[in-house]
Amino acid sequence: MTKETTQSAKQNQSQEQATTTDKGNGQQQTQSQSQKKPHPKQQSFDELLSSKGKYRPVAKSVGDWLDNTSMDAINHLNEQAENIFYRKGVTFTVYSDAENIERMIPFDIIPRIISGSEWQTIEKGCKQRITALNAFLHDIYHDQAIMKADVVPASYVYASGCYEPWMMGIELDKPIYSHISGIDLIRDESGKFCVLEDNLRTPSGVSYMLESRNISEMLLSDMFAHTPILGISDYPNRLKKCLASSTSKYDPQIVILTPGRFNSAYYEHAFLAHEMSVPLVHGYDLVVEDSKVYMQGIRGKVQVDIIYRRIDDPFIDPLAFESNSILGVSGLMSAYRAGNVVIVNAPGTGVADDKSLYPFVPDMIKFYLDEEPILPNIETYQCRKPDELKYVLDNLDKLVVKETQGSGGYGMLIGPTSSKKEIEDYRKRLLDNPAGFIAQPTISLSTNPTAVADGIAPRHIDLRPFILSHGDGSVDIVPGGLTRVAMVEGSLVVNSSQGGGIKDTWVIDDSDLDNPDADKCNPVSLDTAAASHAEYYDRVQPTEAGYEQLDDAPMILLLSTASHLIWLGRYSERLYYYDSLMKQLIKGDFKKSQVQHLITHLGFEADADESFKAMKAQMMTDLEQTIIPSVVHSIETNVQEAKGVIGKDTAELYNLIKRLSSAGTYRAATLQLHACNAAMKQEHPTVTCFWQLGRHFEQLERAVLLNEDSLAASLEFKHWINELPENTRWRELTRLTNQMIRSKQISDFDLISQEFNIILRQGV
Repeated sequence: MTKETTQSAKQNQSQEQATTTDKGNGQQQTQSQSQKKPHPKQQSFDELLSSKGKYRPVAKSVGDWLDNTSMDAINHLNEQAENIFYRKGVTFTVYSDAENIERMIPFDIIPRIISGSEWQTIEKGCKQRITALNAFLHDIYHDQAIMKADVVPASYVYASGCYEPWMMGIELDKPIYSHISGIDLIRDESGKFCVLEDNLRTPSGVSYMLESRNISEMLLSDMFAHTPILGISDYPNRLKKCLASSTSKYDPQIVILTPGRFNSAYYEHAFLAHEMSVPLVHGYDLVVEDSKVYMQGIRGKVQVDIIYRRIDDPFIDPLAFESNSILGVSGLMSAYRAGNVVIVNAPGTGVADDKSLYPFVPDMIKFYLDEEPILPNIETYQCRKPDELKYVLDNLDKLVVKETQGSGGYGMLIGPTSSKKEIEDYRKRLLDNPAGFIAQPTISLSTNPTAVADGIAPRHIDLRPFILSHGDGSVDIVPGGLTRVAMVEGSLVVNSSQGGGIKDTWVIDDSDLDNPDADKCNPVSLDTAAASHAEYYDRVQPTEAGYEQLDDAPMILLLSTASHLIWLGRYSERLYYYDSLMKQLIKGDFKKSQVQHLITHLGFEADADESFKAMKAQMMTDLEQTIIPSVVHSIETNVQEAKGVIGKDTAELYNLIKRLSSAGTYRAATLQLHACNAAMKQEHPTVTCFWQLGRHFEQLERAVLLNEDSLAASLEFKHWINELPENTRWRELTRLTNQMIRSKQISDFDLISQEFNIILRQGV
């Protein structure tokens, strides 16, 4: 990128910052005119450039790179990043978009830079804030001192939709409520970091932070070799230590509880489970007995000590909360109250990030810590107060109004960019339920250069650092966080659900900036490179806790996951067979009697009494338009459900099947399956065994259905049964298979099939 281009970007930024668009009349006004302030509003703070138009010292390496890189090269890097995300399946779900539920998250290669000295302030401020919020949560469910002192009105706490009376009086082993928190920060026009909102329930986005860094290290390796960027790759280890610290039990058994693959953050759930080598469980994988929680594995029940839940409070226990929930675990709260399991984050934590309580956090810091807040709040109007409601109603065109229980950028009004009709519609909502809303001034978030369609242009950003609160009261933060960027020009909404993207966040050690001769290189060592590819040699799997040596710990394979592996094997084999049928039909290898035999025994829609040509045409139509797409979809479903135990490389290979089939190239999808099968054979022996069991049961069933010799298929099926772990019900199939081999009777296969399906249903 030339200096002229950089200068053009600066001019674009100045123009964008000087104007806003009134969507009601389509005319542009200066911000001072739009908001009718006596003084013009300051321009947005530029993360890369100083007010004099020069690169900030800590961002000089990035600035030099931009000056010496063409726009085509930057676009190519972003295309490479998109392809990597595409291959890995790094997605999020937009529930309101029925036509395109799953989306790739936009990524921009130009990083956001924070100096190490600035980061120290952010880190201290986040630690202070989360310490006070955890103290607040413990207090409101115990002594309620802050409410008795009328620092925080009791009515505000009790009115919060996230307040859980169930939590009153529960004595936690370690009195931490929000172990994993995300605090959303913005820079105001002066460059000062402020807290936009707190996220203490189930904050998401850390997988995007880690994947963004992986891409940056891969595509910008030269810059990483010569820039002292603080690392974040050890976050999964830090997270696991934080989770383990929530109980006094030695080497506790940890699981991640997911609502399932249709959740917007499912990719992250599977990613973190894999990185921490802990089981990814659904509600149906867990059972409560004698006030203890167990997961149902192929070897039997394994007690669970810590549940990192990614399910909202109302759905975690149908006996305590929403009775119609099928996502949670019946009786979980009884085990929690008995102290036999830790739920992270604790139920009822969301009351601390209720937006109506956000204005009181500085008071909490003073009350519990006797300190002044390091990171300030944004001025906030509480619409439940009549005088503040009147001000908000009179100034809707100048303010940002939010639902107190809102998230994801939904339900917001950004006054300066809203039409008159949007403002009037929102006014009605506000009048119907004033207590459900707060309002804040429209702050022009800081901007960062971003590659867009017509070059490099400023786009507004925020920052979500991820804070880990350990059981001993210590707080840990990786140096960086998730930078979200509003990809739409002028937009202040950075949420991915609203079209926002992400950037890598570089915290750069600036302690040596005054000494230009200091060695600031941070080359990637061979050990570091080898560590990043450790899975190439040693695949990580969820293992049972409580073993001195990790190698001695057996792999935990859930009954449900075993079932999905079997079905993955079955559908994979089925796709091969249908592909073979297509080729033979096209080549004309079948006789009429053979086609009639297939139609009769495999349930094709074709009429066996039609002409030979019509039968073949109908079979090919069925295969291409209905049967093969359905099989590919089933492969994708079972891969998603088995993500917790198959390697990331294997999952990437399967992702390509989905992409190829979406493009209608089912032949290419079948060819890709060969690579997937080769990868599955390299997985953990237990994983491979259940997958192979499914493949060979499919072959055996097909041989029986088509009245073919089933001896070879029976022997292969028996071989994989014998490879299964001992002391499982699956071994019962050995006796039935031997019986079929001796008798060669279809009735004996019916017994195998019946037992096989009963065992499969146990896992769901």
